[in-house]
Amino acid sequence: MCNISVILVNYNGKRYIDALFESLCEIEHDNFEFEVVFVDNNSSDDSVEYLKNKNYPLNIKIVESKENLGFAGGNNLGVKNANGEYVVLLNNDTKVDKKWLSSLYEFMQKNKDVAMVNSKLLFFYDFLTVTFETRDKILLEKVIQINGVNYQIDNKFCKNLLYQENELVCFGHSEIAIPLLKGGIDYEICFKSIKALEADDKIKIDSNCGVGNADIKIVVSKEFVENNKYALVQNAGSGVNETFDGYDIGFCQRDGEQFSNPYEINNGCGASIMMRKSDFLSVKGFNEKFFMYYEDTDLSYRMKKKGKIMFCPDSVVRHIHTGSSTEWSPFFTYQVYRNKLLFVFYNISIKEFWKYYKIHKLQGETENNPYKIRGTKDAIKIIIGLKNIKF
Repeated sequence: MCNISVILVNYNGKRYIDALFESLCEIEHDNFEFEVVFVDNNSSDDSVEYLKNKNYPLNIKIVESKENLGFAGGNNLGVKNANGEYVVLLNNDTKVDKKWLSSLYEFMQKNKDVAMVNSKLLFFYDFLTVTFETRDKILLEKVIQINGVNYQIDNKFCKNLLYQENELVCFGHSEIAIPLLKGGIDYEICFKSIKALEADDKIKIDSNCGVGNADIKIVVSKEFVENNKYALVQNAGSGVNETFDGYDIGFCQRDGEQFSNPYEINNGCGASIMMRKSDFLSVKGFNEKFFMYYEDTDLSYRMKKKGKIMFCPDSVVRHIHTGSSTEWSPFFTYQVYRNKLLFVFYNISIKEFWKYYKIHKLQGETENNPYKIRGTKDAIKIIIGLKNIKF
């Protein structure tokens, strides 16, 4: 008997298959059986053929769609083909902890009043922090080298600095979290300063100080890395604020005591959530008009009618942030502006919908951003029944 169906929706995610499926092969499942339902959204990168040739020792069911149904439609198709009493939605750009699935299953078994349970999502890599201490300011190029490989510093991993178009401006006490792209090795991290450093400027990881003026090099041993690395939380539950913008609880905070106990949350994050299949079907699954983004928020609002939504800290997933699209790319911008309005219309009120429609329209026109403008207008078209609107 299959107790759990793990639904994976894939679109040109061949590069993620090895890390994900190797981790799935290692999970503990002594007290239950599970299957993997791999839904391919008409990929062009030979994902399906690649997976078929890997011969992983798992119960894998491959479902091929003739069109890209998006995250919402792909998961609905996956659940339709699932045999488990429980379904778990898992992003394809992840790898899972050994206790990831058993923790979700045991939590749902013990808490019958819970309709949805959310894993703890961590960023895919661990991090080290580089600290800049200066009386004036340090100007740095945004691209650094990590063991000889170029890496552009990401704004969300920076504290107390100005992230400008062409440079980083560090002043006082600034911090940059550096991802550890590989484990078990020594690290050489090289920054390039735009102006020479002053004598009392300090750049360091703990007691490991950088050397040089224009080129700043910090070398740390694998032992130091192992003792000082840390994980950053990507999602410990989700919600929407007073203006209905989505947020991730704990985003970019160090994983620690505050994320070690279960608690009730407003929304689940579709990157890793478990539900009873019967509950999912009774609320009619995902609203496929969302395609992707806000679709899990919309689902959560309907799932609350079935019970609580909870955060489970013992179920840990490593996730590549925006692995399916680039954050604030044209596609991302269009989907978010469109789908926020759809969420408000279907779950809040028509009055609030018109309020935020006008705000979005003005923002798009003021910024002359065609993707915000189109996303706003397409929300209206979808609501009045014009289907098959694609980016």
